[in-house]
Amino acid sequence: MFPNTRQIEDDTIILRQGEVDNDADGTPLLINFKGEAYRVNDTAVSLWNMCNGISFQDLFYEVMRISNDDEANVKRSLFEMIIQLNDVSVIKLKKVKANATISR
Repeated sequence: MFPNTRQIEDDTIILRQGEVDNDADGTPLLINFKGEAYRVNDTAVSLWNMCNGISFQDLFYEVMRISNDDEANVKRSLFEMIIQLNDVSVIKLKKVKANATISR
């Protein structure tokens, strides 16, 4: 699990895991590697599809591009959704390591 999942830095990389499917009535499902399925809406599936190695900051910019809401609300909602998707293991959060500096 991601250390302290209540904090996501802007450069945190988000990777999708599992798969998407539909249940018998056509409701979208996100299915984790354990085979646990979660009923979600189309917005969650669209967001999950964008999690292809994108940073949190770039994902935020993409969502802002199509949103009519203010930045603070979008960032809070996106943060909450990413935490929920991480908690059920349909995405993985990867912290970017700082580049090493060579001094002479």
